[in-house]
Amino acid sequence: MSDADVLGLLIVVLCLAASMFFSGSETAITSLDAHKAKRLVEDGGRQGRVAAFWVREPVRVLSTILVGNNIANTLMGAVVTALAIRHLEGGPWGGWAVGVAVFVTTVMLLILGEITPKALGRIYSERLALPALWVLRGLSKLMAPALWLLTAVTGVIVRRFEPKEGASGGSKVTSDDIGYLVQVGQREGSIDPGQAMLLAGIVRFEAKIVRDIMIPASRIIAVNLAWTVAQVREVALRSGHSRLPVYEGQPGNIKGVLHIKQLVDLADNERLARVVRQPVFVSQTMRLHDLLQRFKEQRVHLAIVVDDAGDAVGIVSLEDVLEQIVGQIFDESDRAPLTPVPDVSGAVIVEGQDSLTRVEERLNVELTDVEGVISVGDLLTHLAGQIPIAGSVFVWEGLRFGVLEADARHVIRVRVEPTGGDEADDDD
Repeated sequence: MSDADVLGLLIVVLCLAASMFFSGSETAITSLDAHKAKRLVEDGGRQGRVAAFWVREPVRVLSTILVGNNIANTLMGAVVTALAIRHLEGGPWGGWAVGVAVFVTTVMLLILGEITPKALGRIYSERLALPALWVLRGLSKLMAPALWLLTAVTGVIVRRFEPKEGASGGSKVTSDDIGYLVQVGQREGSIDPGQAMLLAGIVRFEAKIVRDIMIPASRIIAVNLAWTVAQVREVALRSGHSRLPVYEGQPGNIKGVLHIKQLVDLADNERLARVVRQPVFVSQTMRLHDLLQRFKEQRVHLAIVVDDAGDAVGIVSLEDVLEQIVGQIFDESDRAPLTPVPDVSGAVIVEGQDSLTRVEERLNVELTDVEGVISVGDLLTHLAGQIPIAGSVFVWEGLRFGVLEADARHVIRVRVEPTGGDEADDDD
């Protein structure tokens, strides 16, 4: 083997290595999570400076990769062809020299220069992307003249198809994206069910309005302004509530809100007028985040919900709002949460706020993910189109869900059992 052959083989090996680097880098960098890359840039430091090359100049990065890859592949093909002609010319395979060179080059580039490095780049994206960007940033300076021309031409073309300012199509994160990531994280075990329920509650919170969570007027426990303290105490003890609306004449004529602790210093025959606080009225279409801000500003825990005509249609409390994020809040008057316990029929009794993952674990089943649904209560509300009442039964994914207890705002207890596959799903 002559020195020329050794040099030729060395060039082929170097070109193949370069092709592997460029192909793997392209996949690793394009697979890098865009939001993580932006976070690295915001954090600064060496990694931030490297990540900024991709975040701020993606066309330049891709141009560097493509120019480098094409140079390596073309040079490799030329050298392999020269070696094939040199060694096969004059022999029985002389006429096939170019064909042999093309075949060998194609196989080597496909297997070693494309498929393998791209697969590895996809698997080890986070580990390989930043080192690759560091090398490419240096190479881009060496290729500056060629890259300037390519970037300029490409930029003109891309700008013609780029969405206008404010148009959709960017990489903005939506609440649906976050909800989906929460579901994936819970399914893969990186987010525990409690965290998943909290995150899902926060995502859904933004879209909800007062009407979605209020206690309707027909279910309000209120006291009459004309009643004595003794009468009010009796109602308060039965209700278990710390605050009650106060009406005058008709129940819909709300005049204020009474905090039960204010009754302590009053005689039984006294009237309520001097301790009743002015009510806070809110629209039933007010968003929950605005209601939460209203509670904070006015330092109240209960608001009267009114319709467009100003008539009272319900009440909503601070606890109701917070429960949309953290799940049901249990106080002294509430029953403690249940631990799902299977009975002899294979059924389990669960809380409405328990996650579907917990049901899957207890009954050894695998349920389909439903967008925006984390807990058992979420699922049944989704199937019913509203908060179901006690006694409702739903069949879904081979399971029968029987609502044992519910109120105006929550599904509280549910019996879940296998159907045996003989009933159709309620959501079909």
